[in-house]
Amino acid sequence: MVLINHLQRIKQPRQRFTAALYEVSQTGSLNTSCAERHIRTCFELILLVYCLKKKSNSSMQCKTFVISLVSLFSVLFSANVSAQSEIQIADLEDPIDTTDMLVAKGSSTFTDAQLKERLSQLSSCVDLRSTGVVKGYIKTYVQQKTEKARNMLGRRLTYFPLFEQKLREHGLPTDLKYLSVVESALNAKAVSRVGATGLWQFMPATGSDYGLRTNSAVEDRSNPVKSTDAAARYLKHLYKQFDDWALALAAYNSGPTRVNSAIRRAGSRNFWSIQRFLPQETRNYVPAFIAATYLCNYYTLHGLRPNEPDLDEQLTDYMLVYEGISFRDIAEATGVPYASVKNLNPGFRRDYVPPSTTGHYVVVPQRVMPAFVRYLNTVSSVRKYVWEAYDGSPINATEMGDGRYYMSSVNVSQAEHIDVFAQKLGLCGDQLCVWNKLSSNFVQPNQTLKLWKPVLVQKHTGGIKIDAPGAKIQAASKPAKETGKPGGKPATSDNKAKPAAAIPATTQQPTIESYQRNQKPAGEISFQYHTVRRNESLEDISRQYATSVESLRKLNNFDTAKFGMRIKIRQY
Repeated sequence: MVLINHLQRIKQPRQRFTAALYEVSQTGSLNTSCAERHIRTCFELILLVYCLKKKSNSSMQCKTFVISLVSLFSVLFSANVSAQSEIQIADLEDPIDTTDMLVAKGSSTFTDAQLKERLSQLSSCVDLRSTGVVKGYIKTYVQQKTEKARNMLGRRLTYFPLFEQKLREHGLPTDLKYLSVVESALNAKAVSRVGATGLWQFMPATGSDYGLRTNSAVEDRSNPVKSTDAAARYLKHLYKQFDDWALALAAYNSGPTRVNSAIRRAGSRNFWSIQRFLPQETRNYVPAFIAATYLCNYYTLHGLRPNEPDLDEQLTDYMLVYEGISFRDIAEATGVPYASVKNLNPGFRRDYVPPSTTGHYVVVPQRVMPAFVRYLNTVSSVRKYVWEAYDGSPINATEMGDGRYYMSSVNVSQAEHIDVFAQKLGLCGDQLCVWNKLSSNFVQPNQTLKLWKPVLVQKHTGGIKIDAPGAKIQAASKPAKETGKPGGKPATSDNKAKPAAAIPATTQQPTIESYQRNQKPAGEISFQYHTVRRNESLEDISRQYATSVESLRKLNNFDTAKFGMRIKIRQY
C-alpha cells in the first residue's frame, strides 16, 4: 500500500520528466524558459525516489529512475555547450521585446505605426516585419551602442560600393549588403568566438570551400574583394537550394542542415513559421537583418552622424597583383599614406603582398590607380597591367599630383531612387546621401547634388607626398596616419602647386592640396627600426621594407631574427 501511495505521488512529476526527455530527443535542447521548471522536476523526482527506496524493495525501479535523471542532466549540459558554437551576430546582445514607443537618442519618439510605415517604404528581398526583436535591435543601435553604429555607418562608405558591384555581377539583390552589417558591423578584421573571420564571417572550412586562403602572410577572409565575391557565390548557392531569401539568410548563419530540419518539423517553408524550431541565435538573424536595413536608411531620424573616413578610403578600386610588393612600395609609388594602404588591405598579415601565381587583390584609392599601374608595369617583366575601369580619356598634365579631389555638381532630371541615380554616375547611393546630407532615398527633378571626383595621379615623383588639408607634411618614407577632409584650406608650402586648368561651368574649381619635396642633405644616411613579430622571418621583413636579407644581416650582424628583436633597417 505504501508503494502504491508513493507511485501516485510521483505521477505528475514523472509525466513532466517524460515530456522533458521527449523534447530533448526531438530537438537536442530544452527551451531556456522551461529549463528551470525541468530542473525543479528532476530534484523533486530524486527526493521521491529516495523515499520510495526507503519504503520498498523495488531497487530496480529506483535504478531506472536514477539512470534516466543522469541522462537528462548530461543532455542538458551538452546542449548548453553546443549552443556556444553559434556564430555571434555583430557583437550585439540578444534583444528583448520593447515597449510600443521607442525613444530615439537626440530625437523625438516614434510609434509602432511609424516604424511599420518606414519599413514599408523600403524594398528588400525579405519581408520587412516590425516585431519586438526588430525593435529591440534598433533600440540597441540608436540608444545603447551609438558609437559602434556611427563607426559602422562610416565604414559603409568604403565597403558598400564594392558590395553592390559584386552582388550585381552575380545577379543578386543589392540589399544583401546589409548582411555584412549583421555579421561583422563592417569590420574586416572581426573575429568571432568560434573563429569566423572578416566582413562576412566565414568559418575556415566554408572559406576554404570558396577559395579563401589562410596562411602566415594572407587571410583572404579579411580581404574585402575576395571575401565579398565568395559570400555572393555562397548566398547564390543557398538561394538555389531554398528559393527563399529569408531561409537562405538563416542557412548562412546556422547551416542548411539545421534549416532543413526546422522545415521538416514545422511542415512549412516560411521563415516566420519555422522560426521557433531554429537555434536561438538564428531565430533572431532575419530580424537583425531587418534592423540593419532600417538603420542604414533612417539613421538621420535618430540623430546619428556617420564617422566618415577620408575620401581616399571612399573612392577606391582594386587590381589583381601577381608580384611581391610591400605596403611601403605602394605608399612610395603612389603618395598614399602608409596607414591608408594598410586600412584598405586588411587581408595581408605582414604588410606586404606575397608573390602568387593566382594573384592577390590590392585596393588603392582611385586617384592613384594610374600611378599604381605604372609602378606595377615597372616591376613586372612577364605581364602588362591595365586599369580596366579607366575610360581612356587623357590625363591632363595639371592633374598630375597637384591635388586629390575636386567638387562637381549634377542636376537631377527626373524623380528616381538614389541608388539608381548613383549607379548612372558610377557611385553608391550611400555616398551621395552622406555628401549631400540627404534624409530621403529619392531625388527630385531640378535638385542639384554635389559629388567628389578624384584628380588622377599618373606618376608620383619620389619624395613627394600629397596630404589632406591641414595635415602635417611628412616624408613619404615615414608613414603616419593622416586625417582631414577635402575642401579645406591648403597648407602653406615653399613649393606651391600650379593652378589647375579651367574646369567646365558645371563643376567647381578643384581643391589643390599642398605637397613638398623630401629634401635630405647629400650623403646623409637615415635608419628606421623594426621589432620582430612572432613567426616573422627575415624574408618577411625584407619584403616589407623593400630591401634584401643580406643587407639586414650585414647591418645588424646576425644570421637569424628572433621574436622581440629590434633590428635596424636602412631608409632610402
